[in-house]
Amino acid sequence: MSVLVIGAYGSVGSHVVAGLVSAGASVRGTSRTPGTGELPDSVEMVRLDLEEPETLPAALEGVKKVFLYASPDGIAEFVSAARAAGVEHVVFLSSASVVEPAMKHSRSAKEHSAVEEALQESGIAWTFLRPTTFATKQLSFARAIQAGEVLRVPFLQGRTASIHERDIADVAVRALTEAGHEGQAYWLTGPQALTQQEYIETIGAVIGRPIDVVDLAPEDVEPKMPEFLIRTLTELLAAPCVVTSAVEDVTGVPARSFRQWAEDHVKDFS
Repeated sequence: MSVLVIGAYGSVGSHVVAGLVSAGASVRGTSRTPGTGELPDSVEMVRLDLEEPETLPAALEGVKKVFLYASPDGIAEFVSAARAAGVEHVVFLSSASVVEPAMKHSRSAKEHSAVEEALQESGIAWTFLRPTTFATKQLSFARAIQAGEVLRVPFLQGRTASIHERDIADVAVRALTEAGHEGQAYWLTGPQALTQQEYIETIGAVIGRPIDVVDLAPEDVEPKMPEFLIRTLTELLAAPCVVTSAVEDVTGVPARSFRQWAEDHVKDFS
């Protein structure tokens, strides 16, 4: 079985590659700027830019399954090239925004829905992974935490069930190596809904020092937050936070906790 992992150096794609290699799959990875030494020697790296359709045929040659991260701008060309290459199954890294009521009119929802619709109409078997907020979002605070600065954060009490990137990859690997995932759409979350303040407190506990944080009014954020974003986040703040068991349902193992994520990334904050 030959699997193409698009975005093989990414935070999710790199773990998909590692999982496929461990499962004994023949893996080809893509990047706009492929290098050497970053992935196992058994992984063939090729250049692919989804905005340059001419790079698709060589990347897809001999491939049966694809892990896809894509924008709607290039999806028609991808589908055409995948059909021509004989691709049998595409696992698409979509977004929970397509099923989250407060996000249904967002740009993310529209773009991911467009790709999902194109794949559904392609005649190729598909699986959609719809993760909620990535735990890696917390890396935006890394530099300030390293410097010991006071964090000024809006919507500090907003809850999310953020997900470890490795859990997304583990589900992708199962979908790419096992039967029965075709035509399925998985809403992927972490195991617990936490507030932004609790995320920061957990990071502080892992690095061994408290992190000072101030709940900033959205209108005081600089640069200014767009009004539509403030409305969306306000709506999310009032809505129940969805927590699913999809990671465990697919992999047989509970989703990793946020504390596990923080421990895995402790060097980023220390």
